[in-house]
Amino acid sequence: MDTAEGDSRVRVLLVDDEPLIRNGFRFVLAVEPTIEVVGEAADGAAAIEMVRRHRPDVVLMDVRMPGVDGPQATTTIVAESSARVLAMTSIDAEGQLMRMLVAGASGYLLKDEAPSRIIDAIRRTALGDTVFSAQSTAHLVRRAVEAEGGAGRYAANQRIAGLTERERDVAVRVASGATNQEVGGDLHISAGTVKTHLEQIFAKLGVRNRVQVGVILERAGLGPLDV
Repeated sequence: MDTAEGDSRVRVLLVDDEPLIRNGFRFVLAVEPTIEVVGEAADGAAAIEMVRRHRPDVVLMDVRMPGVDGPQATTTIVAESSARVLAMTSIDAEGQLMRMLVAGASGYLLKDEAPSRIIDAIRRTALGDTVFSAQSTAHLVRRAVEAEGGAGRYAANQRIAGLTERERDVAVRVASGATNQEVGGDLHISAGTVKTHLEQIFAKLGVRNRVQVGVILERAGLGPLDV
């Protein structure tokens, strides 16, 4: 994270053409001492200028805006800065999701997510994680598996065979879009323990993010995902 020396707060830029939406996000984030809102922008062009001026760690980016939209702004921001873009939308449309991912977004959430999930997503995005809503995770997993036409099932089963029973439990829940906190609550373990299991799962499966875990599970026939 590009924070001042001795300051571990995540610097966030809010981008949305609706003032009420920006105010809502600002209100949600104001109670979190580890996050600092450094600015707001009402469109993509203004967002690009604000990123250049304030150098945020994370940009909460609306997808559909007049003029320069979310994907266009994201392409420029990712190319010009170290800021990570977390797309926020009111409609979980696969076309929008793919446009934002192609542009370089690090994640994709719905605007009506619980405040705790949004805060968690911002932190994880700042640390380099890939974050998606449960619905978006399912879209990506199914699209990837359908494109393969069923190939890779044997190899996927071989890779999953290396997981412990607890790691498999964690993997199934993570692949369905659950956060570490949600997985921990379901399995009665701490979020930190979930993170440790997830690191082992990534290493054993040879993947980097939750969506790739979901793809391997789907290849192995451990689906469809329940979202």
